[in-house]
Amino acid sequence: MIKPLSFLVSALLSVSVFAGSVQVVGPDVSFQAVHRIGKHIVASGTNGGIYQSTDNGEHWSKVIGPKNSAALQFRDIQLFSEGGLSVMAAGEGGDSRIYRTDDGKNWQLQIAGKRSATFYDCMHFINDQQGWLYGDSDEQGLFILGTVDGGSHWKREKLPFDAQASEGGFASSGTCLNKGHDNNIYIGTGNALAPRVLINGGENWHSLDTPFKGGEAAGVFSVQQSAEWLYIFGGSLKDQQSPAKAQRYNLQDKKWSALPEVPLKGAIYGSDIIIRNNKTQILIGNPQGVAIWQEGANSWTKLSDNNIWSIACDDSLGCIGVGKDGVIERFTFHSEN
Repeated sequence: MIKPLSFLVSALLSVSVFAGSVQVVGPDVSFQAVHRIGKHIVASGTNGGIYQSTDNGEHWSKVIGPKNSAALQFRDIQLFSEGGLSVMAAGEGGDSRIYRTDDGKNWQLQIAGKRSATFYDCMHFINDQQGWLYGDSDEQGLFILGTVDGGSHWKREKLPFDAQASEGGFASSGTCLNKGHDNNIYIGTGNALAPRVLINGGENWHSLDTPFKGGEAAGVFSVQQSAEWLYIFGGSLKDQQSPAKAQRYNLQDKKWSALPEVPLKGAIYGSDIIIRNNKTQILIGNPQGVAIWQEGANSWTKLSDNNIWSIACDDSLGCIGVGKDGVIERFTFHSEN
């Protein structure tokens, strides 16, 4: 059952006016991931919850998930071009799984954790067949798997560097692993002494150190890439008094620079990028709300105070944020200046 709330928020930017509206979709599900192809949007989360919208988030319906999955947390989800769907469950050992359906009804368990140390964090398919899976490191080192047959078979990547002690990631929004606009693969790490970004440019992996502070429950939670910039977002789950962190790295000049101080504390969970009128706009979210920054601005604009974990945007249609207790927040372009 979908219950609309009488909530409206708008934020005036130099380029766009975003209008935000909120729905509660399946209040027994706390959403942790969202993905979209145009107007078709899917979201997933706790209690095996999977929902979809085919009209840019106006209306939602429940997707019947895999059998015996009601206790799982689906912390990542991805649509495919022909309407197929893949979901990733995060949890210890065998609770980490990936399922796929190509008809929306019949699900195949493609992979599941075999060791107690296994914990999946993020997945990303760059097309219907080729994808990547990242999880917490184990006795073999950094955990990165690749597939070239849609997830039917996965192969562990051989990496030219070792894992740091306790190095892993954050299964908080499905964006600790992402494909950049340059088609490279980027993975943000955390829980280690020195958070970093692992980068695959096609043939080989390399490691990029970041300015973020490390330690338990701290590091890079979300990565995005556009034009000459690599953006990283995160912070610390244990320090809820300090602002969350946002930095960007110039891939040409090879230098880090801080974005303006974020109006959210702790850690940023999820992010996405919009290119609007040739301007880069970035949305970020965490339990304290959603904020937006536009290229050249001196500060972020707070769009919402809702508990939002994951965000998915479309340059023409706007953004969808999903979060705790079934909340789905829709940000659309209300008008132009």
